[in-house]
Amino acid sequence: MNESNNWLIHDHHKYDEMLTECEMAAEMADWKDAVRLFKEFTGDLKLHMLLEDEVLYPIFEQKEIDSEDGIAELQDEHENLVRLLRDLVEVIKTKNIDHFMESLLPLHKAMNEHNEHEEAVFRHLGSDALLTRRDEIMGRLSALQEKEGHKPKKWGF
Repeated sequence: MNESNNWLIHDHHKYDEMLTECEMAAEMADWKDAVRLFKEFTGDLKLHMLLEDEVLYPIFEQKEIDSEDGIAELQDEHENLVRLLRDLVEVIKTKNIDHFMESLLPLHKAMNEHNEHEEAVFRHLGSDALLTRRDEIMGRLSALQEKEGHKPKKWGF
């Protein structure tokens, strides 16, 4: 979470920074480090999306907030991010810096657009409909995060 007063806003800057570190390693032709950093980035991002897909979004849908605030759109954006990441997994294997940097552009764009959209939705929802369930939601997020080996989604990378 970031320093916002809203308990649902995530710190998306972490993922931008992680991806930038990977980019810098690739630019220096340190592909071993670039791959390591990319794996860390994708691992953290997958957990982030898992928490949202399995805890937050279903709760919003139970409250019938979807049509009002675009939860289905957020889920579609997650699928697009997964597709872009699958592509990047293949690109990073080629160790072609031009292709890698070119392939990062749509990922950066999609991440930024999704983050802005998601934060706007969470900002709205966190202050109203779900505040009474905050402790329950935070407990479910923590439980899922601590549950080792929990891999219900097939990411393909």
